[in-house]
Amino acid sequence: MRVGIDGSCLANRRGFGRFARQVLDALADVPNPHEIVVFIDRPSAATASVPACFETVLVDVGEAPTNAASATGRRRVRDMFSMGKAVANAGIDLIYFPATYTFFPVWNVKHVVVTMHDTLALAHPELVFPTWQGRLSWMLKEHAAACWADRIVTVSESARLDLIAWFRLPAEKICVVSEGPGAEFRPRPRGPESDAVLARYGLESGSRYVLYVGGLSPHKNLSRLIEAFAAAAPADVRLVLVGDTGDVFHTHVPELRAAVERFGLDGRVLFTGFVPDEDLAYLYSRAYVLAHPSLMEGFGLPPVEAMACGTPVISSTAGSLPEVVGDAGLFFDPTDVGAIARAVRRIFEDPAARDELARTAFRRAAQFTWSNSARALLAAFGEFDPGWDPRHTESILHLSHRSSRSPRGEAWDLVEAKLPASEH
Repeated sequence: MRVGIDGSCLANRRGFGRFARQVLDALADVPNPHEIVVFIDRPSAATASVPACFETVLVDVGEAPTNAASATGRRRVRDMFSMGKAVANAGIDLIYFPATYTFFPVWNVKHVVVTMHDTLALAHPELVFPTWQGRLSWMLKEHAAACWADRIVTVSESARLDLIAWFRLPAEKICVVSEGPGAEFRPRPRGPESDAVLARYGLESGSRYVLYVGGLSPHKNLSRLIEAFAAAAPADVRLVLVGDTGDVFHTHVPELRAAVERFGLDGRVLFTGFVPDEDLAYLYSRAYVLAHPSLMEGFGLPPVEAMACGTPVISSTAGSLPEVVGDAGLFFDPTDVGAIARAVRRIFEDPAARDELARTAFRRAAQFTWSNSARALLAAFGEFDPGWDPRHTESILHLSHRSSRSPRGEAWDLVEAKLPASEH
């Protein structure tokens, strides 16, 4: 088949863009029977990288979709028509949208596959969009995508059940294509290079810190995390919040800074802004623990990235997080500040248990790979290929299961080198 992929979300620096970039790269690295065509809006072309083995079609639009599809933005009908027209003229058999974030109507295409990451913006629009216009626009787009799609892909079993309930869809219409850590997320050794990264973000070499990575949006529940940290963290521990303060999505950074001041945490809480992945791998590796207090997650990529670096997780029980983190973390009710505080206190009061969680985290992260994701996605595409043997789906998924990374080797040795806890 000739498969088109919407590449207009590749420039996004949050989870939607990361998912699209990783899936695209993985599709280039696994056996792929399809001809892939990636459609990119011209304003995003300079920052959107496409594997050389794929055909690229540049589309002229007035504004990059990653800007227009922001919390306060609005996409132009003419721009969406231009994207749809480019797809219609390219002789595509199937079009795949890695996220409804940049979905646009298509025609002259036999099959549509869409990834819907979660139902957060539908269930809690007030946490995602500051205006009613943004909420209405997103709701209309989500319902249009759900109706247009022949197959809906989502990233966890929890998200799949939410989508079935929300849209009243038949279970067989939705399949799961999981996520995974990028290759750069692996345990990084202590040393001058690691110390230089920490110094770049205001951390001393021997710092103990609780790390958060993700958006600074209301649904990420960081106000409660800050309050719990103030109540429970040892005095020498810092809270490092990694997130883009200039995000196109809805953020509430002033409220978070006010919470830091209210709880007397000036100097103990760091806002790093956006951190590139190479530096982020060091921040993960040197963190005492990753905290992920979100009120809802479709998958939860930062916990998996942290686990791949040998760092344990304290996590919300919301959405997919128990499914993803499993026995590699401690869990809490995200609406209960006391429960979050107890998890923070426990991770520091029992270093031996923390170190065992670190080992478990690294082993568990090996279950999640982008190669597996690409194979599962190809199996979903194959259902619409007239020449596809249904037995290929089973063999591809079986291969995906067998291809999970072994947690042994040099990376495992680095995890062991981080222990015992007396070295932290």
